[in-house]
Amino acid sequence: MHQLFSVKPESRRIAVVNEQGLPLPRSGQYGLALCFPGAYSLGMAHLGFQSLFRILSEASGWWGDRFFSDTGSRSLVAHLPLRAFHLAAFSLSFELDVFPFLLMLQQAHIPLFVEKRQEEDPLVLVGGPLVMLNPEIVAPFVDVAVVGEAEVILPQILAVWAFWRARGATRKEVKLALSRIPGVYVPEFYTPVYEGGVLRAFETSHGVPFPVCRQWANLEDFETRTFIYTPLAYFRNTALVELNRGCRYRCRFCAGSCIYAPFRQRSLELVLSMIRKVLEWQPEKVGFVGSDVLGYPAFPEVVHFLRSSGKKLTLSSLVGKDLYGRSDLLELLRKGGLETITLAPETGDVSFRLFLGKGLSNDDWLELILECLRVGFARVKLYFMLGKPDATSIEADLEFLARLVRLIPSPSRLWVSYSFLIPKPHTFLEDCRAESFGRWKREKEVFERGLRKMRVAFSGESPRRAWVELILARGDRALARCLPELLEGERFLSLPSWRRILSALGRDEHEWPRLPWREGLKPWSVVRLWALRDGEGRSHEGLCGPEHRTGAGNHCCRL
Repeated sequence: MHQLFSVKPESRRIAVVNEQGLPLPRSGQYGLALCFPGAYSLGMAHLGFQSLFRILSEASGWWGDRFFSDTGSRSLVAHLPLRAFHLAAFSLSFELDVFPFLLMLQQAHIPLFVEKRQEEDPLVLVGGPLVMLNPEIVAPFVDVAVVGEAEVILPQILAVWAFWRARGATRKEVKLALSRIPGVYVPEFYTPVYEGGVLRAFETSHGVPFPVCRQWANLEDFETRTFIYTPLAYFRNTALVELNRGCRYRCRFCAGSCIYAPFRQRSLELVLSMIRKVLEWQPEKVGFVGSDVLGYPAFPEVVHFLRSSGKKLTLSSLVGKDLYGRSDLLELLRKGGLETITLAPETGDVSFRLFLGKGLSNDDWLELILECLRVGFARVKLYFMLGKPDATSIEADLEFLARLVRLIPSPSRLWVSYSFLIPKPHTFLEDCRAESFGRWKREKEVFERGLRKMRVAFSGESPRRAWVELILARGDRALARCLPELLEGERFLSLPSWRRILSALGRDEHEWPRLPWREGLKPWSVVRLWALRDGEGRSHEGLCGPEHRTGAGNHCCRL
């Protein structure tokens, strides 16, 4: 089968034997299936999915089990089919999660389209970053969508569903009741209206709100950590603890600052309590999670506490501006057991880097990377972005890296990872016109050739995969209804198949993916993620060419 949905029968047995932690309830009146459209190892390393375990364990009258795309069509522990549950809740993080999501429904013999489901079919519930950014790309297949943080919405859904179910309400009546919960989107009650291919409006029924406003939680009210520990998770022998949520920075391409705003911190007392609990399972490492981990005020205290427990820390990408000129912080991270430090300069084009909101000049970045190596990090991993609007940017990237390689002891101390600029809904770049697929392919070839010449190890995204992500990211319900066509023969990444779909919808197969909504409403207008201050613009009407820049390479924008 395709790599997005490969089943390994032995995974279920191996997984359960190695688990420790919170047992999910096995008895109750109603069943909740927690479904992850990816491998078991990825799902168990996903704090959003782990948080659902706690919510289920605290829900009165509910029992549940887990499903993963690589552990077969039956639940992980009880070996039950998905149809045996009343609710099937899916966590969707990325655009390509749509396909394993649909395949899991298909394999469970649950009708893909909402209108074809019967009273006895499970209610299909979805949440996660993908849903918050643009729920319309899954709207035809979804009974209920969670727009916001599950900690404040899912308990209400479970309580309201049980209340009305006990009173014999029909499927539609239950969904209408759920639509009254803040942050709940029921696509069935919203109809997109098009004129000549332009989305003009959403017609609503039954008094549902428009738009649906994202809900967020008080982090002091609950824990976010690993609740079921397995050494077989993607981050091997690692337990996870969330320090904060949101970010101090507003990088223009970053969806995270929209999804997780406002920036919120947990108390040191709560964080240390979570660390103590996960240490009971004797992991080798504890991973601190957050969009802005270094923005946690008591970060040094947390690291010292972990060191005193004899455990190492691990972190994801860190903000360069927070580390520049902070040798003390770098040394603290190194003493805490961090061996590879990950940074994201994104580009060697300083003006574009500043436009994105990343900060620091090239000289500053070089100084920071050299200091990372000096304090003893075995390797520095750098993220770069391809598909930028300036044709010379790729040359600036390689020139920056060549300067770096000349300054370091060995290119083996570097690892470069690249992806393509995909404008996401609700970000400042949602109206950005992406570069062409041909340009992406050429940039990939030039970039990789340059890295090989420098003998720098690298990994990168497939242009074809990224192009499909681009189509889905800003897609609408009309496009979504065509997605099941790609399940036959698993043609998810077949560009000829995508061209046929776009052509059938009357959309230019080359230009529509680059900037799909030039006028009218956007599909994601059905949700509101964050409120704007007076006079503040959210979107950017396309990254401008050289003739639209002002000053020394500054990029213009409506901010």
